[in-house]
Amino acid sequence: MKTMLIAGAGKGLGLSLAKAFGKEGFQIALIARNEEKLQSMVKELQDQGIEASYYPADLTKKEAVENAVADIKEKYGSIDVLELSPVPTTAPPRHSGECYGGKCYGAL
Repeated sequence: MKTMLIAGAGKGLGLSLAKAFGKEGFQIALIARNEEKLQSMVKELQDQGIEASYYPADLTKKEAVENAVADIKEKYGSIDVLELSPVPTTAPPRHSGECYGGKCYGAL
């Protein structure tokens, strides 16, 4: 079975992709900061018969992302599809590096 990781998962695009790939037989792993929202999304997916799990982590924190990915690989064996879906930002320019890091570096 293949595994899809959605990093920066939310109730919009992330959840829609999780449902679409899950219905095609993918196992779904979700990473985001808000554990309560992650629990809700996983329950919704599982209620539809989709194998899903969540991993609370801040995409701007390298160690947190590495730990989450290691846990996902331990559980599922591999990650076959990666979707990076961080929230858009309207941060002032002086904070743009922090925001860019979470959106782009989170994938690395």
